[in-house]
Amino acid sequence: MPRFTLAEGFLAGALAMVTFHQSAAAILHALDGFPVAPFDLTPKPSGLPSLLQGMLWSGAWGALFLLLHRLRPATPLATAAILYCATVPVAFLFLVLAPAAGFPIAFGMDALFAVNVVLAHAAWGFGIALWLAGMRGLRGVTP
Repeated sequence: MPRFTLAEGFLAGALAMVTFHQSAAAILHALDGFPVAPFDLTPKPSGLPSLLQGMLWSGAWGALFLLLHRLRPATPLATAAILYCATVPVAFLFLVLAPAAGFPIAFGMDALFAVNVVLAHAAWGFGIALWLAGMRGLRGVTP
């Protein structure tokens, strides 16, 4: 199978954020287990709605995932995407972004919220793999 393009990774990351990550976040938020309300359309300081800004960042993470997956292409796509999304972006969010914004590590959230953030990101990774597989199926590429 030919390599996925970075554009496919970007698109899969952005679409999986809306369909899988935000859906998982909605379920967890409804159970009082997720710190942020999903599908948020309030503007960020950039002027973009939160959901759109999240899609853009998720697209970039999706493209980065494909670059990293090329280092170990034998790893099944779904396994790699789930592990990547549950670790790399979460580590960046908790260990880099939170302290850089003046917050404690993991934004000081309790363990349940932190685990649920990891779960929502794992769902996002599963979505990336499904969107990528679907794109290739729609384009008529077979394994």
